[in-house]
Amino acid sequence: MEPVFHIKEIDSHEQHPQSSRGATYLLPPPTALDVLRYRYHHGVNLGGIFVLERWLFPGMFASCAVGDSELDAVTASILAINVFATKEKWEAHWNRALSSADIIDLAYRLRVTTVRLPIGYFTLGDRFTTNTPFYPDALRVIYSRAWPAVITLCTRLYVAGIGVILDLHAVPGGANGDPHSGTSSGRADLWTNPKNLELLADCVGSIASTIATNRIPGIVGIQICNEAIADAPGAFNFYRHLSAVVSAIDSSIPLYISDAWNLGAALDFTASINTVNQPLLPPVVVDTHKYYCFSAADTAQAPADIISRVMVELQEVLSRSDSVVDNGAVGCVVGEWSTALNPETWSRVSAVDREKLQKHFGLAQSRMWRERASGSFFWSTNMDAKVGWEWDFLRMNDHGAIAMPAHLMLDFAEVRDRRGYAYAHKESMKSRDIGKHITYWHEAAPWQEFEHWRFEEGWELGFQDAVVFWDMRLNQGIQGAKSGADKIGLLDLWILKRLRDLRAVGNFVWEWEHGFRQGVKSTEQALIACQY
Repeated sequence: MEPVFHIKEIDSHEQHPQSSRGATYLLPPPTALDVLRYRYHHGVNLGGIFVLERWLFPGMFASCAVGDSELDAVTASILAINVFATKEKWEAHWNRALSSADIIDLAYRLRVTTVRLPIGYFTLGDRFTTNTPFYPDALRVIYSRAWPAVITLCTRLYVAGIGVILDLHAVPGGANGDPHSGTSSGRADLWTNPKNLELLADCVGSIASTIATNRIPGIVGIQICNEAIADAPGAFNFYRHLSAVVSAIDSSIPLYISDAWNLGAALDFTASINTVNQPLLPPVVVDTHKYYCFSAADTAQAPADIISRVMVELQEVLSRSDSVVDNGAVGCVVGEWSTALNPETWSRVSAVDREKLQKHFGLAQSRMWRERASGSFFWSTNMDAKVGWEWDFLRMNDHGAIAMPAHLMLDFAEVRDRRGYAYAHKESMKSRDIGKHITYWHEAAPWQEFEHWRFEEGWELGFQDAVVFWDMRLNQGIQGAKSGADKIGLLDLWILKRLRDLRAVGNFVWEWEHGFRQGVKSTEQALIACQY
């Protein structure tokens, strides 16, 4: 059944622009950078490298450290071993946190497409630390090589085909009061301090300029902040301002925003900014976090009850991903998740059942995020601490608790064969889909004259774009790729980009969008499932 679009009844004498007819076929194909940014992100966080957390890297905290944050660790280290020894220790931590073998493992065994890399405003250099807790001369010396270390790590990941979301985890004043915001102040002073907001805007602008001038490769997007407090005052206005800041530099760079624990409100905001009539603004993606081990509601439930909750998550995304033309585009990633449950939850089952339920819990999450989100990022990997294995990406993969997307596990011969299958059935798929579309609307609105040629053009481009995403690794567009294929993940936002490129006008542009969606859907079904 076709989705219900709003149909405006048109006077037969009204003239509609026809200038876009055939323009679809003139659009350039997706680039390698497009694929890095808009594909489905099977990812992991690289937590604790540039923004320390004691529970991840306790060895970076001297015995005299009184808190659990980056600032606590670095100031204690200066007291314990002096400034220059601390500088050497911190640089070694940045540069050795992910070895070449680790990157190869992430790319080729674990099939990671993208990582989320937490950084701080202090990582960017002393230009951004004036009048902040990271301004003392000693700290400016220690962090002087932090940003070059980020660029080096991103480059190493890019060479292996892995993209990076640069996540401003620690922002001036703190987006929340937790130690992972860089200090142990316990305050979220970003939102009410204009100077902090201005400094963060400068940080985002500087990162965008570095990306735009090709000084750092493979950047999938910039995350403005991590885990904003609920109802953060003025957050959406600030995000809108930052969108304009980045647009003036490079409007193609995606921005990621925290949902501030209200996914529906965040999606509604992004739908208002990701619109066809605002072509100069960058795409904005919502980052939501899913944990089931902290709240009273979590501890009150047994593992099976929590797994049942997982199965109905992200309804907010499903209810809003229908029409970019009418409602704006939405995109959502699960930026953090784990397989951790509270000990009280585990106490409700036997030790014998725990291992089985742990695996079931992880698989339920990873499959649900793949079905309903545009990507997910496990927290975390390569930490030094002997924390619970529920937080360890490597161990959870070895345990079989994370479901890898099937398209990433194909060898290139299979990728090529499935592409051939899709082309062999292309015309029959297109004819079937166009026929269903025309029949549906003839019966639903027999009085209306439509522009079904738009559906056909949209379908054709949907097919071509899906195949280009699929083939990009095979055609060596993705650095270092040795196997696998990619599929469009941020579909709404990719449609938005194509509509902006097309500059289509008229009352029936929605038909083009519907054709594009159906073209992608049918093509990916042929490519991934070998069905049509």
